Amino acid sequence: MAAHLLIQDGSPQWWMSQDIWVVPGSDPNGPPGSPIAGKPAYLWALVANTGDTAANGARVDFYWANPAMQIVVGVATLIGSAFVDLAPGAQQQALCLVPWVPSIVNGGHECVLAVAHSQAEASPLPDPLPAGFDFNPPQYDEIAQRNLSVLAASARAVPRALTITAPTRADKTVRITAETGGRLSETLLAQLGLEGFRPAPKEVVQVGLGREAVCGQRDMPVGTPEIELHVPKGTSAGVFASIHATGLAEDEYHLVHLVERSEDRVLGGLSFVIIHSRKGAAA
Repeated sequence: MAAHLLIQDGSPQWWMSQDIWVVPGSDPNGPPGSPIAGKPAYLWALVANTGDTAANGARVDFYWANPAMQIVVGVATLIGSAFVDLAPGAQQQALCLVPWVPSIVNGGHECVLAVAHSQAEASPLPDPLPAGFDFNPPQYDEIAQRNLSVLAASARAVPRALTITAPTRADKTVRITAETGGRLSETLLAQLGLEGFRPAPKEVVQVGLGREAVCGQRDMPVGTPEIELHVPKGTSAGVFASIHATGLAEDEYHLVHLVERSEDRVLGGLSFVIIHSRKGAAA
């Protein structure tokens, strides 16, 4: 008999968890939405106990990381923790009372993670997590990731910086690809302040990847939709994604997924919701 903690992964990509959400502003009980660079925000997570033993005093740790694909301990920064009591079969919303202030330098496009710990589990996560530990949400029910941002469509491609990090003991060769399309759940749309939005009926987004930050010309992103990268052990490398979009109606969105793979394994990724230019969306 044991507890088993669960924070659901996302769909269509596992780093799009709707069981982690952001409340921008100074009131943690306010409506969910997108974080604003340089302004406080609060993080919530929905945690369930699918086991047959109570998990009293379970701790939920919240982390942020700069825009990255595969995320390991040492790259992510701890924000704070919340504590919940979970009876068998119960679920509870956990609030991190430590406010999070997204970095201005990245325009607020950081990644957030939630990690649940309980010694009542049969195989609890190591506590503390060791240096270099791969969060890898698909492998651990107790870990989920939210790496999803809203961007305003732009006719001139603006580069977005991404970080690729190799483990401390081995080099890493990966392939980064840009993929588009898909649909958001009604819950995710509401959490992003996009109630009533619908997927664009046609392809309206182009994405280019490159090693240098070069602004695109109108009607043309810089780079290719796929790039291979070799990163020496213990180091990080930058990749820049330029996103060009035109023709979106005011109630339409288009998804862009940037995916890191090693052979056939997906190591991580991040996604953007591209919408018509409007107040409140990042340019």
